[in-house]
Amino acid sequence: MLRKILILLLLIPIVGFSESSEKPITIGLIHFSAPLSNDMDFSPSLKHLQKVFAPRKVIAKVYSSADLENAVKEGKIDFFYASSGFFYRMLRFGACDIATVVTNEKPEPNFGTAGAFITRRDRTDIKTLEDMRGKTFAANYESAFHGYRIGIAELVKHGYDPKNFFSSTHFVGESAHKLLDEVISGRAEVAFIRAGWLEEHEYQNIAVFDKIKVVAPRPGKIACLHSTSAYPNNTFAATFSVKSELARQVAVALLSMKPGPTGQHWSIATDFKPVDELYKSLRVGPYEYLNQWSAKRVLKEFWPIFAIIILGVLGLIVHSWRAQKLIDRATKRLLAAERTRREVEKRAQELTAKMETEQKLNLVAQLSSMFAHEMNQPLAACKYFVDGLKALLRSKTAISDSVLLYSVSNMDKELDRASSIVNKVREYSKQTASRDSKVDISSILHEICQTLAVKFPEATLHTPDIEESVFIEADAVEIEILVWNLLKNALEECSAVQGATDIQLKTSGETACLTVSNEGRKMSEQDVKNLSLNVLKSDKREGLGLGLKVVHSILEAMNGTIDFRANDNGGLTVKVCFGLWKEESDGNGRQD
Repeated sequence: MLRKILILLLLIPIVGFSESSEKPITIGLIHFSAPLSNDMDFSPSLKHLQKVFAPRKVIAKVYSSADLENAVKEGKIDFFYASSGFFYRMLRFGACDIATVVTNEKPEPNFGTAGAFITRRDRTDIKTLEDMRGKTFAANYESAFHGYRIGIAELVKHGYDPKNFFSSTHFVGESAHKLLDEVISGRAEVAFIRAGWLEEHEYQNIAVFDKIKVVAPRPGKIACLHSTSAYPNNTFAATFSVKSELARQVAVALLSMKPGPTGQHWSIATDFKPVDELYKSLRVGPYEYLNQWSAKRVLKEFWPIFAIIILGVLGLIVHSWRAQKLIDRATKRLLAAERTRREVEKRAQELTAKMETEQKLNLVAQLSSMFAHEMNQPLAACKYFVDGLKALLRSKTAISDSVLLYSVSNMDKELDRASSIVNKVREYSKQTASRDSKVDISSILHEICQTLAVKFPEATLHTPDIEESVFIEADAVEIEILVWNLLKNALEECSAVQGATDIQLKTSGETACLTVSNEGRKMSEQDVKNLSLNVLKSDKREGLGLGLKVVHSILEAMNGTIDFRANDNGGLTVKVCFGLWKEESDGNGRQD
C-alpha cells in the first residue's frame, strides 16, 4: 500500500507538468532485425510513457545505427533506446543511462546481451571457436554491437587475432535474415547473430534449427543459446539536450512500470565495465584513439619509459666519467701485465721448443724401433731366397728359369715391401701419413696367408670364412703390417704345439672384422690383460715386443678396435674391426 502511495506521489508532478501545448518527447529507437525479442520490443514501454505523459505527446522513431548516432550528437532527440554497446559509445556526446530493460528470459540487467556464432547443421567439422579458423565469415556491419563486435571481442578473449582469424569477412547490413541465407547457401561458412534470434523464429513456428546450429554454446544467465560472454541489456538513455527534470520524470515512469505478459519491465544496470573492456580490446569507439599516435599520446603512454631513458642517459654520463677514471688506472695495470705476459710467453716458447725437441727425439726412437721390427720381415724373406739360390749354386745344380724367376720376383716383391715400410716411416716422421685409401683387405689376407703357409709348413691354416672383396678405408702398407703381425704371431704359437689357426673376415653394417684364433699355449687372465694394456714385452727369444705395439698404434690411428680373448682349450682369439670403405667418396672428394 505504501509503495502505491509513493508511486502516486511521484506521478502527480508528471501529470501536472504534461500539457498538450508542450513540445513532444522524442525517442530514437535503434533498428533491431525482426523478429524482435521481448527485450527489443519497445512498444509496451512506449504505450506506458504515452499514458503517463498524456496529453503531452511521446513520439518514437526507428533509426539506423549511423543515423541514430548523428541524432544523438546533434541533440535532435530527447532519449534513445539501443544496445548497451551503442549507449556506451554515446557517452562522449553527453548521453546518460536512465534504465535497462529486463524480461523473463533475461532477468539480470547486467547480463542481458550476448551473441552466437552459427553455421550449417551439417558442418560436423565446425564445433569449437578454433574450428572456425580460416573459414569465410559474415556479420551485420562493422559497428554493430549485437551483430559483430561482441563476437570479435570473444575471439580476442581467447587469444586469437581477429584480423587474421577468418579467411574473409563480409557484411550484409542490418538484416539478420541475410546472415541466415549466407550460411544456408554456403556463401559464408560462419556468421554471427545476436543471442535469442534463432529461438524467436522457433516461437513463431519458423523452423531454423533443422538447418542451423550454434558453434561452441556456453552456459550463462541468458535463456537462449549463445557463444560469447554476456553484457548489459538494451539501455534507455537521455541525450545532452534533455532537461534534468524531464529526465527524472521519464526515469520514474519507466522504473515504476509494472511487468507485462512477457515480463518486460525496467531496472538499472550497474556494471558497464565489460562493455568498456570490449571497446578497449578492439580499439574502437571511445578507444579508437589507440589506433592513432601523437606526440601527446606517446608521452602519456610511455612517460615511464622516457623517464627511465633520461635517468639512463644521466647514469651513462656519470658512468662514463667514472669508467674513464677506472680505464686510466686499468691501462697502467694492463701495460704492466702485458710486459709480464710477454716475458711469460717468451719463456713458454722456449719451453715449447724444448718439448718439441724431446718429442722429435722420442718419435725418432719409436720410428727406429718400428723400422727395426718391421724391416726384419722382408729382409729375412730376401735372405731366404738368396740362401736358396746359393745352395743351388754350391750343389752345382742347374738353376731353371722358373726357379730363378720365382726367386727374383719374390725378392723384388719383398724389397718393394721394405721400400714401402721405409716410405711409411718417413711419412710418420714428417707427419704426412694418410689413411683414406680404398684397401682390399681380402686380397691382402690371401696373399699373406700364402706367404706364411710356406714359412710355417708345420702349422695348419684354416681360411674358409674369408669374405671376398671387402674394402676398408685405410693405408695398404699399415694393413699389411697389421695382418702380418697378427697371423705370424698366431702361427708361431701353433708351430710349438702343432695346432691350427682359424681366420675369419666378416662384414656387418659399416664395419669389417678380422678374427684370428689359434690353438696355442694356455694363457692366463694376466697374459690377456697385458696384451690389452699394450705392454712392451715379448716371450720370444728374438722378439722386440713391438709387434702388438705397432698393431695398437695402427688401429688407434684408424679409430679401429682390438679385442683379446683366451680360448678354453688353449690359445688366443684376436678380433680387430675397421670401418668399411664408403663408395660415395674416396676421402679426397673424388667419386669412387
